Amino acid sequence: MRKGIFSILLFFFMGSLVYGQTWQFDKLLIDFQKPHSNLTGIHGVAVDPDGNIWIAIHRNLLGDTTFTANGDTVVNVPIIILDPSGQPVSFSPLKVLEFSDGTKDTLSTAMGSGSRGISTGIDGNILYTFYSEVYKIDYKTGKALNKFIPPDLGSLTEAVQSSDGNIVVGHVGSGYPYYLMNSDLQLIGDAIDTVKYINRTIAISDNGKDLYTGSTWNGFGIVHYHSDAPGLVQFTPVDTLGNWHNVTYKDSVYETVNLWASSLDFGPDGYLWAGDLRSDWSGPKGSMWYAFDVNTGKIVDSVGTPIQLDSTGNPIWGDPASGGVFSPRGAAWSPDGNTMYLADFDYNVVQIYNRVSVGVEKDGDAIPNSFSLTQNYPNPFNPTTVINFTIPKASNVTLSVYNMLGQEVATLVNEQKPAGAYKATFDASQLASGVYVYTLKAGNFIASKKMMLMK
Repeated sequence: MRKGIFSILLFFFMGSLVYGQTWQFDKLLIDFQKPHSNLTGIHGVAVDPDGNIWIAIHRNLLGDTTFTANGDTVVNVPIIILDPSGQPVSFSPLKVLEFSDGTKDTLSTAMGSGSRGISTGIDGNILYTFYSEVYKIDYKTGKALNKFIPPDLGSLTEAVQSSDGNIVVGHVGSGYPYYLMNSDLQLIGDAIDTVKYINRTIAISDNGKDLYTGSTWNGFGIVHYHSDAPGLVQFTPVDTLGNWHNVTYKDSVYETVNLWASSLDFGPDGYLWAGDLRSDWSGPKGSMWYAFDVNTGKIVDSVGTPIQLDSTGNPIWGDPASGGVFSPRGAAWSPDGNTMYLADFDYNVVQIYNRVSVGVEKDGDAIPNSFSLTQNYPNPFNPTTVINFTIPKASNVTLSVYNMLGQEVATLVNEQKPAGAYKATFDASQLASGVYVYTLKAGNFIASKKMMLMK
């Protein structure tokens, strides 16, 4: 069976264009060629100012062991650093973190299970979490600059930094505080005194006043916290993002589907990218990446084709080598913001997406009398087809494409639009042959039609 993801191109015909951006799958940066597993994998990705990609490893992904002086065998859990072409930099793999005083920390299972996250600080240096410790690493040399050990030992999330220099890190487990540190990883105090749910990921706004956490194991969305004076006033919960209502999937309608955010990262456009954990755990919206406008709470972009497993755990749909997503665990962007790197924990890959320009065009100047969605043409098609729709008044419009499992594979339009007639060309060159459904939602108007992709 051919697997793939969508590529959306909205072509330009005549009249005025409204420009936007979206992301198109390119290729794999790295594939560790291991069977998919939820025990070992990639646990985060970061990009330094030179464009090098830092990949955090959890547990025995590489099968690299060392015998200690007392005869014990430990598993090495290094950091992998690749240049943009996919070649290792001179100090990769980074197995030992050496401090300026000559002390060394070996990244192995003797210290814990492995990485719990990685991010880039405001100075370009790398913030790296290894089980219950956070390191600041010189991105040019791989040398350790500072280390933080929390008052309460236990598995930590990735550490994230705001423009004021403050750094926040939390515990994965429930019932622990989140910590606020300065840029040298010195503890300032508790950012939050107790978080009462399991969480693997956090993100922080540029000004440092808004903190976002994920939620897993009965996830309930992205929790938004706020503090008017971080370091003086603790963060308190404000609202929750990323839950859906009345979701149709196959022959069922789900009253509520919650986002299990296993990865949170702010992108170059200021949107918060959330990786929704594997769909066999989190539900019909899982195994996808969603970009949120945190000011409105709305999803403004999404990427990926959810990988589906049969009852024995074997994949029956989707392939990470063509944009399939299973268990998101980290997003990062090139210094120019035009390349996105997405890590998948269970499938042990880092995918590359490229930014592409898109536009949606008004088809003439006449104002229609009613809402409508017409049959695509040509139909059947290979690989592109045109979809026309009309809206008689300004409306918040979404035009989405779904596979027959009810999973969204493309979002062509997701914005406020003035009254008018519109046309868009959908490019399905990376999708498998089959029947797809496209749905227009504009105000209270909803319409869907089927189309056939034949390759």
